[in-house]
Amino acid sequence: MKIQNTLSKIATLLVAGSLSFGVIAAEDAHGVKLATEEALKASQQALEQAKAGQKEAAIASSKLYRQKAKEITGHGAGISLQKAMGSAKNAATDLEAGDTAAAIEKLTDVVTRMTEINNETK
Repeated sequence: MKIQNTLSKIATLLVAGSLSFGVIAAEDAHGVKLATEEALKASQQALEQAKAGQKEAAIASSKLYRQKAKEITGHGAGISLQKAMGSAKNAATDLEAGDTAAAIEKLTDVVTRMTEINNETK
């Protein structure tokens, strides 16, 4: 159990460190695709961490997802992305409150939406 807590804290620090780079909107099609892929990956990590009971790491990955999602512009930046970002924020709130089941449900929605957005982004 101590090892899992230590690994969770390390993951949280790594994700938090990557947040410090700030948000820069993608300026071309390649940048939008890259931002979409990074947001999808962060949402998948948040879901996996929540399922594994790594609360702090899942919260950090959810925050990273929201930062990456803010970089998405153009067609991908529609209502589905807005709903996904709201779900990610609510999932982090659920995790902080200890409601992992609700967080997993919301993060599953985020991953589903981001997968669709990623598939539509060229």
